[in-house]
Amino acid sequence: MAAELKWLFFDVGGTLFDDEPVYHHQEQAVFELLGKFGCDVTEKEFATAVRSARRHYLPRYIHHLIWIFTEELELFEKVALAYEKKVNKTSYPAYRQLVQLLPGIKDMLLDLSQRYALGIIGNQPAMVRQRLEEEGIIDLFHVHAISQEMSLFKPDLRFFQSALAMAHCAPDEAAMIGDRLDNDVHPAKALGMTTVRLKIGPHRHQPVLSPEFLPHYTVKSTHALAKLLLSKDFKAQCKGPMSVW
Repeated sequence: MAAELKWLFFDVGGTLFDDEPVYHHQEQAVFELLGKFGCDVTEKEFATAVRSARRHYLPRYIHHLIWIFTEELELFEKVALAYEKKVNKTSYPAYRQLVQLLPGIKDMLLDLSQRYALGIIGNQPAMVRQRLEEEGIIDLFHVHAISQEMSLFKPDLRFFQSALAMAHCAPDEAAMIGDRLDNDVHPAKALGMTTVRLKIGPHRHQPVLSPEFLPHYTVKSTHALAKLLLSKDFKAQCKGPMSVW
């Protein structure tokens, strides 16, 4: 008999906040730096590379984009270092403009908080905490597993295990909701958590590479996500084929 779900853990980028502006900002920075360092890359070539890179399970997405247009270690390291310096200089006002809540998320969280304990497991900078505070939703989450604060990053299983330990929750009593098969679905499923894929944003074209990456539930909008999570039909680890809402 399946355990009763008590906790819902949410990814942050692409699940609570719209990820598309962030990715566009990062990709534009890479494109500009490639030109600055003398790499002959057209906008069309770069756009094609971006579409391909978004589909793949790459631990360092930005490094992949830099490498395929440099393919020489010394040049790669120069461009990568320049990128890191540029991104680290991003001010909070600029970050705030890029990171906006997805539609319907706040109302959904308010409703869910009446039924479940909520948590965050996100590969995010520490300043995401301020954004959550500004949106008035940080107190809805009882566990804040933020990568920069914990020096752990998805898909490291220890990151998920630490969040579960903070919640005093067994894996089969928890669900993980995220937009990425590699960072959210696969590790959570490996631990025995119920998994929900929000199939929107930059990673919506990620293919299911094997059954281990197949989520228990898939939804294609934030409206469908709210409908699923608030439904009586939402249960721990649904049996049979993937349920699509």
